[in-house]
Amino acid sequence: MNLYYRALSTVLFSATLAAAALSSGDAEASSSRQPTKVERLVFPVTLSDGNTYDVVGYLYYQGQTKYRPLQVLVHGLTYTHEYWDLPSFGGHDYSYARHMAKEGYAVLALDMLGAGESSRPDGDFLDLAETADSVHQIITEMRTPGGVYKTPFTRVALVGHSNGAIINTFAQSTYNDADVLVNTGLAFTPHPIPVPPEAISALLQTPYIAIPPEMRTAIFYDTANAPPALIDFDNATIADTFTRGQFMSLLAVSEDPTLAGIDEVTSPVFIQFGETDALQPAAYADSDAALYASAESVTTAIVPDTGHILNGHRKARVGWEQIDCWVHHNMGW
Repeated sequence: MNLYYRALSTVLFSATLAAAALSSGDAEASSSRQPTKVERLVFPVTLSDGNTYDVVGYLYYQGQTKYRPLQVLVHGLTYTHEYWDLPSFGGHDYSYARHMAKEGYAVLALDMLGAGESSRPDGDFLDLAETADSVHQIITEMRTPGGVYKTPFTRVALVGHSNGAIINTFAQSTYNDADVLVNTGLAFTPHPIPVPPEAISALLQTPYIAIPPEMRTAIFYDTANAPPALIDFDNATIADTFTRGQFMSLLAVSEDPTLAGIDEVTSPVFIQFGETDALQPAAYADSDAALYASAESVTTAIVPDTGHILNGHRKARVGWEQIDCWVHHNMGW
């Protein structure tokens, strides 16, 4: 299929959003005035070691979930599902999950294996392939009548941030479970990162890895464009460990992006960068788009004045509207 690239401006997205809002019907308009419901779900997944582990997810929605498209959200390293449900600071909302619930989606934010409330397998065993398999099993459950959730979903958008984008790309190229793929905050194009080799070596000394708060702040945030109270909350409350197996997979993919199956994804793909992200620079948007060689379409977008943690910067809503409009267009609802 033909590959095309579109760099979409905030103005264009706003126009598309208005059109999508008019066409989405009375159900979505009325749901925006309803409270957001949150349900805790537990998904048993069986991995290649023969063991069954629990993955915990939180489902956000308004009204009823029937007929709604589902977004499955996969966080990056050092995070939990709370990356997608940050609290409000300074009168600004930072919860992606609650925003998308208001826009008419059902939103499943996962604690990936090895993080949050989910099981913690051996840190060297839990790598990219095993984690992607767990995502595949969860999407299968959410599409199956009588599965973990009572109402099956027929339309699924797979949304990942940072290492979550690597996981989702591998899962989509291997299992093709989702209708569309949304990758944020990840440049697959090989590039230098602002972390010295000795710091990476130090992180690799334990099977479960924690990144110091000062390092997280330096590489994850554009501090001029994010609330200091949010950054402090992130480091004190959300920051979690991640497995050495996942980190080794990330390092391998950073050298050879085909290890994530990026050239075998066939669905429409949306890739989003923060304009001031020093870890995964927006300058690689075009070269990254070219890596999705088999995708039905590739769309790129940049969120202004935003670092790596897109949901944690003041322009977060701009990025959410970009994703919402693109998913509306590409999932036909």
